[in-house]
Amino acid sequence: MTTNDPVRWGIVGTGGIARRTVGDLRALPECAVAAVASRAQLSADAFAAEHGIALAYGDRGEMFSSGEVDAVYIGTPHTSHYAIAREAMLAGLHVVCEKPLSMTSGEAEELGALARERGVLLLEGMWMSFSPAMRRTLEILRSGEVGEPRILQAGLGFAVPAQARRYWDPELGGGALFDMGVYTITLACLVLGDVVAVEAQGHLQADGVDLEEAITLRFADSGLAQLMTSIVSFVPPRGWIGGTKGSIHLGERLFSPSSITVAVGRPPAPPEVRDEVFEQEGAGYLPMFRAAVEAIRAGWVEHPVHPHARTVDVLRTMETVQAALRSSD
Repeated sequence: MTTNDPVRWGIVGTGGIARRTVGDLRALPECAVAAVASRAQLSADAFAAEHGIALAYGDRGEMFSSGEVDAVYIGTPHTSHYAIAREAMLAGLHVVCEKPLSMTSGEAEELGALARERGVLLLEGMWMSFSPAMRRTLEILRSGEVGEPRILQAGLGFAVPAQARRYWDPELGGGALFDMGVYTITLACLVLGDVVAVEAQGHLQADGVDLEEAITLRFADSGLAQLMTSIVSFVPPRGWIGGTKGSIHLGERLFSPSSITVAVGRPPAPPEVRDEVFEQEGAGYLPMFRAAVEAIRAGWVEHPVHPHARTVDVLRTMETVQAALRSSD
């Protein structure tokens, strides 16, 4: 692959997330969707036919060693991410893997080390961090317009139907924390930095699947975050950031906001308020895949917008939340 050649992508998985993202990959001229792999050849064949993909594999290892792909997108259940990402990187392939990258911080650290050793990109698919609204939010924070960010609230949740198996199966990493909490915790770390203390209350099923949690995080620079996630009740998918001079409200949907509201001023005078609206490209994944191609062409093993260290820090925080939920239940 030369610098100007399209990156040839192989998709691992044929479920709902792969169906949502494949269109965005195909929409980028710098990307070519070359192959798809599934555990079942019939599933791979059907997905390939539906999306106009030339090659379909019933064994991902065959796709990894085929020489037909440069990078893989992993859209399988949470608990399979570590093994698939490791196998792909050992085959010399770049990896974009759906969040969470792995089920433990130790696994994430190992994958980051392997990416550096092999000289390939490893990127957790945290598309929220690459969205236009989030990049604009960080730009405003860096400018000092709303002062020093000190407090953050965010939520994400809905009553998930029983037939949505991956949310309810502990063997697939089910629960609110790994599917929704990963967004809110990532947002808090993105804005406020390093977590130094974690408190959490919530409800667990007998099989260990977490139904909901309320999390309070304290950060190294005295910032505070209050986060709520649930798979049994509705939590508005939005948040806000409070700074010393003003605030930024993140509109719905939290993982890909369509707007932000910036308010600046000191009471009792009314604040100056403005709305900024953002158009979503495709299903919302284009900015992330565009960034992945940028990193691959530049020879990076991570992207500065969402580096390995943040993935590890978020997983470490999630492990602490899990421990708190088990001890309080």
